[in-house]
Amino acid sequence: MERRIPRAGEIYRHFKGKKYKVLSIATCTETGEDMVIFESVEEGDKNVYASFLEAFLSPVDTKKYPQADQGYRFMLCRDMQESSAARLRRQGSRTALILQFLELEEDEDRLRFLQSHQTQIDSRFLTAAAESMEFVENGESVEERFAALVRFLRTKIKYESGRLR
Repeated sequence: MERRIPRAGEIYRHFKGKKYKVLSIATCTETGEDMVIFESVEEGDKNVYASFLEAFLSPVDTKKYPQADQGYRFMLCRDMQESSAARLRRQGSRTALILQFLELEEDEDRLRFLQSHQTQIDSRFLTAAAESMEFVENGESVEERFAALVRFLRTKIKYESGRLR
């Protein structure tokens, strides 16, 4: 059975137990062989490593390591892939929310949007929204920042509604 080539972003478990994230596939300048470039995802260890693709995909030497609990040196962690995909979906919905807000042209619409989406708003959203309106944030918690942004919009609406544009 031929194994597929690892892809950037995938998490692999080494047969000794540590997990690594694939960064890229590279070519060795000396031999022309493909290499896997990967980094540790273990807490406190951010080392970057390189291994020849053939070695990365090779079976574990069971004579040398009889206690190994997997057949190959590196095995794809499917459970971590799913959690990564779920995280990207969540971030995607936040990105969509930010884009919806940025498309609004009127301050009244922005204020209504903030009020109707209050439960979905996070720190990342608030940063983008404040920067888009050139508002300097000074609150620390998400709740304080949200309240300050709403006050800013209300003040802006109050004092700019009578002005000619």
